[in-house]
Amino acid sequence: MGTEDPGADPEPKHADWTPEEVDALVRYLHGHHAERGDTGSFCQSTYANAADHIRPLLVSGKVKDHKNVSIKWGALKQTYNAIVTYRSKSGEHWDNERGANIGGALAAESWSKYVAVKANAQMKPFHNKGWEYLEFLEDIFP
Repeated sequence: MGTEDPGADPEPKHADWTPEEVDALVRYLHGHHAERGDTGSFCQSTYANAADHIRPLLVSGKVKDHKNVSIKWGALKQTYNAIVTYRSKSGEHWDNERGANIGGALAAESWSKYVAVKANAQMKPFHNKGWEYLEFLEDIFP
C-alpha cells in the first residue's frame, strides 16, 4: 500500500509564476548569460542559483527549484523564438512597443488565422503589445 495522504492535493505539473518572479528570473539569467551553453540552456547550478534568487519573492504556491526554473526558461525561449520567427517573415511588422501592431478588420482576420495555427499560438498576446523581455533575450542570444 502507498503512503500517500488521500486528502493531500496532488503536486501541480508546472509551478505558477508571478510577474515579479518571471521578471527576477529573466534579469538574473541575463546577468549570468555568460554561463549559457551553446543551446541557450544553462547548467543546473545556474538554475538552482536563480531559484534561490527568486525565492524571497514567493507570495504563495510552490517554491521554485532548478527544475521549475529550467522549465520556465524553456517557455521563455519558445516565446522568444516565436517572435524571432514572426518578425523574420517578409512583410510582417514587429516593434517591441506595439508588437505585431494589428489594426483594421483585414489585418485582424489574417492575425486570427495566423495564431490559430498551433505552432504560432504563442504570438497571440502580441497582437498589439510588445514583449518586455525581448531585449534581455536578444542579449542572451546574440
